[in-house]
Amino acid sequence: MKRPQQGPSERDLRDIKAIKRTYNKSKGTYGCKHIAGELKERGHIINHKRVARLMHELNLASKIRKARITRETRTNLVGHVYPNILNRNFDVDSPNLKWVMDLTEIKAEGAKLFISAIVDLFNRELIALAVGSRPIYELVEATIHMAMNERDLQSMKGILFHTDQGSVFTSLQHHKKSKELGFTPSMSRKANCWDNAVIESIFSHFKTEFDFHYPLNNYAQAKIDLLAFRNYFNDERSQKRLGYKTPKAFLEAHLLPQS
Repeated sequence: MKRPQQGPSERDLRDIKAIKRTYNKSKGTYGCKHIAGELKERGHIINHKRVARLMHELNLASKIRKARITRETRTNLVGHVYPNILNRNFDVDSPNLKWVMDLTEIKAEGAKLFISAIVDLFNRELIALAVGSRPIYELVEATIHMAMNERDLQSMKGILFHTDQGSVFTSLQHHKKSKELGFTPSMSRKANCWDNAVIESIFSHFKTEFDFHYPLNNYAQAKIDLLAFRNYFNDERSQKRLGYKTPKAFLEAHLLPQS
């Protein structure tokens, strides 16, 4: 014999009335935790889990629901962040094993010029430098292909490619590019410029010395002069770390016994 179903208790009726009143006042935007908190503030003590159960029985739900954060959603929000494989180990015995990349900016005629560059850690050579009016992935992509052409590479398999966590590098486009070209991504820790110290130092020299060689007169000429300065940096500017050889001369000396 089935036990007769009991109706709501006096406590249930009191709680339901308070929940409905608070829910309706919010035009249906409050959830169970907000309702429980507001009722507590008014001296009506009730646990948010009880509010949730009663709201479910009343078929009440907040009209503003938090989006469920899945792994895919999280990736889309924060992007693809890779471990710091380089880990400040900037020394390397051969070319095309460790490349570092970054973007910086200068101003000409009050307008920003964005510089995208790739450096081979072996000989500290600016193997690619591209200039654009916006820091978009197309600029990064153009720089990557420029570097591959400079080194006569069909793919980047075997290259550790280190960047910071800028949005262009955590983007889906960069993730796909790593799969397409075969390079191994590495990233600096967040807001840690020392993890990419080599290219940061080169950019510092670049900005300090560029104006002495090519005064920033106008925007169009600056774009041309930046590429000319890259040639000067690689072919004529010696570096203490390279035994006061230029990056090009250092590379040629390394390749000479193999030719």
